[in-house]
Amino acid sequence: MENMMQGNKIRRVAATRMNERSSRSHTIFRIILESKDANQKDGPVHISYLNLMDLAGSERVSLTKAAGERLKEGANINKSLSVLGNVIRQLSEGKEFISYRDSKLTRLLSQALGGNAKSLIIGNVTLAAEEETRSTHRIRPKH
Repeated sequence: MENMMQGNKIRRVAATRMNERSSRSHTIFRIILESKDANQKDGPVHISYLNLMDLAGSERVSLTKAAGERLKEGANINKSLSVLGNVIRQLSEGKEFISYRDSKLTRLLSQALGGNAKSLIIGNVTLAAEEETRSTHRIRPKH
């Protein structure tokens, strides 16, 4: 818990027209679980990962009126969210090539998204921000 609190202290936030304390970065808190059969001294060690994430929200310049550094941050946030959406779509469509390398976020999440992983996405939505809510829904897999 101490590590999570420390990470939250150094998380990059800034005021935008849409949000007084807007996240300017994605946050991933990874818990690594190692388990082993207590009855087998030299048995295999099973490693599991639990990723708790808070992704920065997508931003439309027309609403945020961002300029300078905020504009650059917003563009980077939108690019990584777009790549995440593409990766999730590629996986749900059973594509042979998955573009994990197109962003740092998807590289970090490649094990969690593909292979033998189980993933659950929970998105914050609100009627007060309809377009952002639609954008959140577009990221989820289409089953």
